[in-house]
Amino acid sequence: MTTSHPQQGAPAEGLRARRRRETRAELHATTLRLAREHGFARVTVEMISKEAGVSPRTFFNYFPSKEAALFALPGALPSALADRFAAGNGRGADAVLRDLGDVLADHLQEAALSPRELEDTLRIAEGVPSVLATFLAQCEAVERDLAGTVARRTGTPADGEEAELLAGIAMATVRSGLKRWSQESARADGSEGPAASVRGSFATLRALLAAGAARPGPDPVE
Repeated sequence: MTTSHPQQGAPAEGLRARRRRETRAELHATTLRLAREHGFARVTVEMISKEAGVSPRTFFNYFPSKEAALFALPGALPSALADRFAAGNGRGADAVLRDLGDVLADHLQEAALSPRELEDTLRIAEGVPSVLATFLAQCEAVERDLAGTVARRTGTPADGEEAELLAGIAMATVRSGLKRWSQESARADGSEGPAASVRGSFATLRALLAAGAARPGPDPVE
């Protein structure tokens, strides 16, 4: 089952919130298990609900579709992390990407993903068009929200090129880090976890950008 762990210093989780989180995690885990056992096309909302011990109506209180229930990746940044990023120092690309990497890695830390879970969900997405469309739509929604958060930091329009480009680069870096973590974890034990891998991908990105900026351009043509 996918679980989450509250960040240190966060307010104590209420009983109602904990039950909702646990029910959501159980529905996701059940959806993934049934997809492994029967193939995603054969899985229905009724099957998922029955296995999880809830009604279909309760299922739809948590997810709009069985495709959405398949994914447990974190959504938009919570307000505390978004505010921390927006209040950070520096509006240049390096500072923005540095701090985006930090808050996105912290956000990922709350989702106790397993390598097999991530690998299986991505494999299903690659083979089922409706799942892939849902995954891409979720990524786009998070990216739009992230662009708004970047705009707060940089003082630029949320729908402007700068905010959208930085948000897009950040999301691509997260996906790269998650993919690398999943592949490396499948080959060896002792993985540091997805958050550490995402931090590493952001460090690599910043190093590449710094190297490109330092590299002299071609001599001007006389």
